[in-house]
Amino acid sequence: MRVLEKKIGTLEANVEKLNYFNNALQAAQSELRTNLIETINQAMESIWQQIYPYRDFVSAKMHVDEGSYELQVKTRAGNWVRVEGILSGGERSAAAICIRIAFSLVLTQNLSWLILDEPTHNLDSNAVRTLSEMMQSKLPEMVGQVFVITHDNDLKKAASANLYVLERDKDSDSVTKPVLVPTQA
Repeated sequence: MRVLEKKIGTLEANVEKLNYFNNALQAAQSELRTNLIETINQAMESIWQQIYPYRDFVSAKMHVDEGSYELQVKTRAGNWVRVEGILSGGERSAAAICIRIAFSLVLTQNLSWLILDEPTHNLDSNAVRTLSEMMQSKLPEMVGQVFVITHDNDLKKAASANLYVLERDKDSDSVTKPVLVPTQA
């Protein structure tokens, strides 16, 4: 009986130690999550101003409330509003590009590649022009190479290196071929 009581005491002490460890781990995770979100929001602050062509929304951030993550933008009046259900499709696309670039820059130390697939979806011509200018002038300072997959001919103007057009004759079921296109220097 004493041996069993001793084992129970040892197990209870181990459970208590595990609870301390679990609490410390949860606190560390919470602090790391908070620091990550703050760092991403700082990156979004500067990226938003370079991507969004209008001045009605002056900043973007990731808001966390009880484990729920929500993308928000700041109005000129200083109010934060949620992106979903409030902003137009183009404004939501700009916010999505902003947060993707911010996540990429924060999570990867020396980001050498960034791949954007149809980044102009839902953007108006002014937003496409602003994104194009940002990709040509600002993005190369942050990222080594940017690969853009797009059907938007206006975005070709952002190319500062090799530009390839993929061609395929669908009627003859041929293989897709990359064709190098001269860029505007």
